[in-house]
Amino acid sequence: MKKLFAAVGGLIVVLLAVWLGASIYVGRSTEKFVASITERNKPGAALRIVNVKHNQSLFSATGSFDLQFADVSAEAKDGAALYTAEATYKVSNLLLPDSAMRFDWHVKPAGPRAQALKDFFGQEFDLHGHGKLAYGGAARSSFSLPKLAVRQGRDSFDFSPLAGNIAWGAKTLALDFKLDRLTMRTAEYVLDVQGVKLQSDVSDRQKGIGSGTLGIAKVSTKEFTAENFVLTSTTTEKDKRVNLSINPKADSLNVVGQKFRDVSLEFAVNGMNSASVEALSAVGHDSNDFRMLTADEQSRVKQALRALLGDGFSVGIPSIAAKTETGSVEGSLKLEVLPGPGAAQAQFSTVDSVRASGQIEAKGRVLDNKQRSMAMMFGLVMPTKEGLRAGFELAGGSIKANGKSFDVKANLAYFDELINESLK
Repeated sequence: MKKLFAAVGGLIVVLLAVWLGASIYVGRSTEKFVASITERNKPGAALRIVNVKHNQSLFSATGSFDLQFADVSAEAKDGAALYTAEATYKVSNLLLPDSAMRFDWHVKPAGPRAQALKDFFGQEFDLHGHGKLAYGGAARSSFSLPKLAVRQGRDSFDFSPLAGNIAWGAKTLALDFKLDRLTMRTAEYVLDVQGVKLQSDVSDRQKGIGSGTLGIAKVSTKEFTAENFVLTSTTTEKDKRVNLSINPKADSLNVVGQKFRDVSLEFAVNGMNSASVEALSAVGHDSNDFRMLTADEQSRVKQALRALLGDGFSVGIPSIAAKTETGSVEGSLKLEVLPGPGAAQAQFSTVDSVRASGQIEAKGRVLDNKQRSMAMMFGLVMPTKEGLRAGFELAGGSIKANGKSFDVKANLAYFDELINESLK
């Protein structure tokens, strides 16, 4: 029995040593990762991480770093960034059953304008959250921002508390948040946004594969009001082709007194070469949105664009629809870039490779008599039993629109020259 107790006791000691040792290893790995953060800064990047400080103990750590925004003006005297933010964090790297690490973080304004921002809002701007790192490497964190309110004379700004969550992995990113209300009023401008909800789930950040939904219960300015606005976006990949669909819609829309309901639009890009999309995304990321390209990056961009055009794709508006008090409008538009006949190095020809078509139909009384007469006089529309119709087709360098045909080969040749010159 004593030997059994001794064996069990020895096993517990070994397991305890492994547990604590693994926790210490996680802490040391965190320290190495933080130390290498500044190496990720790219020349000309809009956001840079500087002044990293990390204090590591056996099972916990604290630290901070500054976020500098390169696109914001700098102090004239010493060139220091006027608007920076300080991020502080506390980490617990003691291994637990549900996570390898827990962390709390805060981001607050810093630099020369920090106090001015605090005075402006009457409180400190404090974006903060709590998160954890799973054993598989996936991380998740909550985030929240307190209410912000400003009153200066007749001008006002109100930002209700914001709360959400963010999760990320090697390739993935998921985000959701809610904002009850945002209002801004000045002598010239007014904005009122109510009931904002965002959900996004990206399975491949490099290619942008994923989906997202933005919902707004109501948004109003001096010129327009929209209710129950929803914007959905989906990007998928199939057979080495990337497809994108963006669909905004609103239950009602009032623009300068003109009322619409059941407004919807679908924008789609289909059949894009997956390797080209990935290459362009990589260069855009490395060059800070194509701001400054090396010779090698320029070559990669041109190669990707040549492959994109050579393989063909389509872009358009599969559907657009709206209803008024006296009628309705429906339409569609499609432009196709057909696959090229040979290598990606071949000269691009709009006449041979591009075709397009579109139509729009208005039923009921969508236009008043004067607008209707003007549109018909200029040949923009044709009358139908139910209202008006307009349409066009582009193929082989010829446009057919509303019963008329136009040869545009000379015009298209000019664009061919621009395209081919830029892809050399």
